[in-house]
Amino acid sequence: MSEQGIPHITCEHLQSLKDGDMEHVVVDLRDFNEYESGHIRGAKSCPRRELADNIETVVPDRKHKVVVIIGPVHEPEIESIHRELREMGYENIEFLAGGFDRWCEIAPMEIEPELLEMTPEEEGFVGDELTDVDPEKSNDEPMY
Repeated sequence: MSEQGIPHITCEHLQSLKDGDMEHVVVDLRDFNEYESGHIRGAKSCPRRELADNIETVVPDRKHKVVVIIGPVHEPEIESIHRELREMGYENIEFLAGGFDRWCEIAPMEIEPELLEMTPEEEGFVGDELTDVDPEKSNDEPMY
């Protein structure tokens, strides 16, 4: 528990749960762009500004255990987020201690396979090797 009386779960504890049977739903309240740039495997995105409208879709069972992930921007809002979720009927709420930043310190980063693909330049191609491309014969519209 934090000093405000709001339950927190450590990153280490969450990681041990994720390695076994997970009974929590992990909900990431960071903005979608932050979520897309890296998130906990299995976490569901529900940006803070959409919490009231979308939490029921993300976690339909109000009795389910919920771990809330936030970034530094929302740390001052922990009490209001906790209160808002309780008022909507969610009772088993925990916040990830240290938020996503702390998770990044202890958990190995998982990178989506498509992000590991190399560009032609990274594979060693240079502009001269692409000289047989005739832009006049291309069916593509020009880019302005």
